[in-house]
Order: sequence, then C-alpha cells, then structure tokens
Amino acid sequence: MFEFLHLMSAPKLSTGILRYNFRYAQFIGAIFFCLHNKKDVETVFNHNWLKWLNVTHRIFTFCRFFWLYLATISMDTNVQHILYGMRLLLSIPNVVIILVYQIVRGQEIIDLVNQFLHLFRKVNDLFQPKTPGFGGRRELILILLNLISFAHEQTYLWFTVRKVYSWRFFINWWCDFYVVSATNMFIHINFIGYLSLGVLYSEVNKYVYTNLQIQLQKLNTSSSQKKIRRVQNRLEKCISLYREIYNTSVSFHKLFVLPLFLALIYKFALIALIGRNVAVEFYSSSFVFWILLLKHVLDLFLVTVSVQGAVNQYLNIGLEFGNVGELSKFQTTLDILFIHLRLCHFRVSILGLFDVTNKLFLKFISALISLLAFIAQYKMQKKTG
Repeated sequence: MFEFLHLMSAPKLSTGILRYNFRYAQFIGAIFFCLHNKKDVETVFNHNWLKWLNVTHRIFTFCRFFWLYLATISMDTNVQHILYGMRLLLSIPNVVIILVYQIVRGQEIIDLVNQFLHLFRKVNDLFQPKTPGFGGRRELILILLNLISFAHEQTYLWFTVRKVYSWRFFINWWCDFYVVSATNMFIHINFIGYLSLGVLYSEVNKYVYTNLQIQLQKLNTSSSQKKIRRVQNRLEKCISLYREIYNTSVSFHKLFVLPLFLALIYKFALIALIGRNVAVEFYSSSFVFWILLLKHVLDLFLVTVSVQGAVNQYLNIGLEFGNVGELSKFQTTLDILFIHLRLCHFRVSILGLFDVTNKLFLKFISALISLLAFIAQYKMQKKTG
C-alpha cells in the first residue's frame, strides 16, 4: 500500500479524490449534472431527469427530517434537543437555497463549471510535457481533511443512536444524512472552488517564473523579430489567462456568496451552541460533541485556508515577472497588467460585512476559546460556591 502511495503523485491522487467527491455530491443530490469526456476534453451537461429526481427526493427527505426532529424537540428540552432545534431551524434556508439553485440557476452553475474545466485545460497546455493532476501536496492534504468531514457526515448518527439495526433507524439516518450533507455542501463547494482558483493562479505563476521570465530577460534589441513575437504571444497568453481566472472568480463569488453566508451562519451558530454544551458539562460531555465541534471548526478552517491561498497567489502575480529586459513594449504590456491588478482586487467579501481571511478565522477561534473558558470557569466556581 505504501509503495502504491509513493508511486502515485499528489496531483493524480488529488484528481482521483475529487472525482470521488463529484460522485458523492451526485449521490446526495447536490449536483444534478453529469461529466462527459470526449477526446480528453471534459465538460458537464444538464440532466433534467436527474435534477427533478433530486428535487423531489430532497423535498420528501426534508419533510421526514423536519417531522422527525420536531417530534424529538417536543419531547424534551435538554441541550441536545435544543441543538436539534437549531439544526432544524438553520437547515430550512439552506435547503430552500439548494432547491432554488437547482431549479432556477442550474444553467449558470453548469456554465461556471465548464469555465473552470476550460481554464484547467488552457493552463495545462502551457507546460510541455503536460502535467496532469490537481495542485500539489498542500492541496492533497486539504482534500484529505475534507474527506474526513465527508466521513463524519455519513457516520456520526451511528454513534449517537443505540438501536442502529432497525428499519426505522435506516430511514431516519438516510433522511438526516441526505439533508445535513447537502446543507454542508455549500461549504464544500466554496472550498473546492477557491482551492481551484488558487491552483490556477499558482500554475500560471509557476510558468511565468520558470519559463517566461527567463525568456523575457534574455530578450534585447538584437533579438530576432520571430523570437520577440513568440515571447510576446506567450506573455499576452499569460495575461489573458490571469484575466479569465479573475473573471471566473468574480462569477463564482457572485453566484455562491449568499449560500456561503448562510452556511457560515449555520456553522457559527452550531459551533457556539455545541461549544457552550461542552464548556458547561466539561467532564460529563459526550465524546461525540467534541468530535462534532471539531468537525464544524475543520469546515471553517478549510474554507478559510482555500480562500487565503487563492488571494495569496493573486497577490504574487506581479512579483513573478521581475526584470523584463530591454524592450519597452514588454514593459508597456506589463504596466497594463499591473494597472488591472491595482484596480481589480481579489477578495472574498461576504455581502460587504467581512472578508474571509486567516486573521478573521484566528480571531473567531480565539474568541470562542475565551468564551468557553469563561463559561467553564464560571460553572466550576458556581459548583464550589
């Protein structure tokens, strides 16, 4: 097994896992389109029957999920059932958004996915020989962490319910799994989307640094016109790719900023409630609650790191060119690119309220730990008093 992992490169392994994630998203009804491969050109296309099957299935499973949790909440009022109530309340807008996006905005999503696939083909064509795969070791580690989140969504209910062999449990588990995993899917979609943008920027930056920059520095007034035109075409191709990636990022952000906002509210509320329960019942709190808390924090971490990685790669664009040689027209072309970079800032702003950054994530974790420590200390002092 270890020999296989050693032979398998990180980009190829990441690609294989992403294909599994795609099938998984189809399985839970979050994706309603299919992947088509023709002459090594991959595109996605709409399947109306799959879309309406997912919509119908989601409505039925959510109705079962709703009545199941509503009945559970009405029976008791302890912290665990308050958590169920919060999940039920917060899942409603997320499920509605999923249905609206599948029915109304399906074609926009398909066009956006095809834009991503087209960009990966164009970026891959820069390198000779081509380097198939997705990203590197950093991306592989993040994707593996995302797999842990997927695994928790599938299995957490098996550790919280005692009677796991009854047919009623399997029906309830399927409805819970189908609704909750799809509700979290917007977090996963934004994670994969911004991770992909970071990989695209990184690959173009690498090409500029390892190939184009050397060619630019060797040019001078005595270079042949054919060589100058060839380098000029490569430079303009890279600048065009930067603009296409930026335009795709803007389209992606506009399309998914509202679902991301709702998903973040969902995560923040659940983390606060679960954390409060863990702090109040520090010694008697179930291990399941600790795992659940870490899972939601992991989801926020993955989204934040993917966004920050894409922003950092965007900020590195101007640094990769360095000295462009003695020809003034190359400097003029780059000046146009630098003006574009100054005017068009790459940032992930959530409805103008805040930007998704590592600094914000650290502030949230610091505030959460401080709050939980305060609650736990107050609880212990109250017991001793």
